Amino acid sequence: MREIFSLRFFAAVGAVIASFLIASALVGGAPEAVSEEQVAAQLVRRVDLVERIERFDDDGAPFAVSDGVAVNGTVLIIDDRRSARIVPGTPGEDRCPIGRRIGACALVADLLGEAVVWFRIEPVEPGGVVDFGPIVSLDDDLATLADGLQLPYAPVLARRCATEFESFTAFRRELGEAFVSRYTLVERQLTDVICTE
Repeated sequence: MREIFSLRFFAAVGAVIASFLIASALVGGAPEAVSEEQVAAQLVRRVDLVERIERFDDDGAPFAVSDGVAVNGTVLIIDDRRSARIVPGTPGEDRCPIGRRIGACALVADLLGEAVVWFRIEPVEPGGVVDFGPIVSLDDDLATLADGLQLPYAPVLARRCATEFESFTAFRRELGEAFVSRYTLVERQLTDVICTE
């Protein structure tokens, strides 16, 4: 009967352990710190609604957002037939500094049925346009933005830059994220990209 635990056996086990430790040191190491922006970018949100807000119908105290959630509730009146209720605790952001002027802000929302599960309130530019961040990928019918939002886009995105680019791929390769994308409320899609450098 042969001896199992020979010198050759221990040498083989030692070689496997040494290989594992070397590979771990080269590939692994301590996990890197991840910023909030990187975490947000990893969370993809399909936007179901982008509409101009006609007025806020607050539940008592004026509507406010703090630490990424709605502090109190409101009903956002979109038109005579449509509205969206935001309940306290709903995750979201208010980026519209001009606040309560009629038609000055737009609701950008991720919906579950008719319930708002996430929202962002954005300013509406002249011409009924809402500015978003740069596009990182174009899929069948949705553009994914750097912050993880997914929105429909026009078959041809107008590129408004000093330099001409042969394709959107070349545009992205040259500019990286140095551009904004514009959503037109009338067309209900991203229609333009504008260079910021």
